[in-house]
Amino acid sequence: MAKKILIVDDESDITTYLAMVLKANGFVPTVARDAQVALDKTHEIQPDLISLDIMMPKESGIAMYKLLKNDPKTDRIPVIIVSGVAQEGEFDFRSYVPDESIPEPECFMEKPIDVNEYIRTIRQLTSSDRPPRRQEEK
Repeated sequence: MAKKILIVDDESDITTYLAMVLKANGFVPTVARDAQVALDKTHEIQPDLISLDIMMPKESGIAMYKLLKNDPKTDRIPVIIVSGVAQEGEFDFRSYVPDESIPEPECFMEKPIDVNEYIRTIRQLTSSDRPPRRQEEK
């Protein structure tokens, strides 16, 4: 069965491109352009992975991420943060979320992303060999 990927980004050119790339690689993409729609779709379709932008209108991707990881129905869904937020060196998740009870995302990718790495990472994170993240690992 094809894995369901939820793409959350307010830029339509990004969502169109990522959806096309995912579909071409055998995934079933769903798009949400803001955090509230994304949360609703997450509960509706139970995606196998979420590709999440940080900077969005209304509610940030970080706020959505915290809600996902605090909900037992969604806390095991792997998340790739895909963002144009530039930082020197590695992405410092704790500068956005100092709460240690919230686990770091599985991956951070800076825009423009390397499509091959993106697909490879999604395949790895949605692999049936990969054990799900458990509540006690947070």
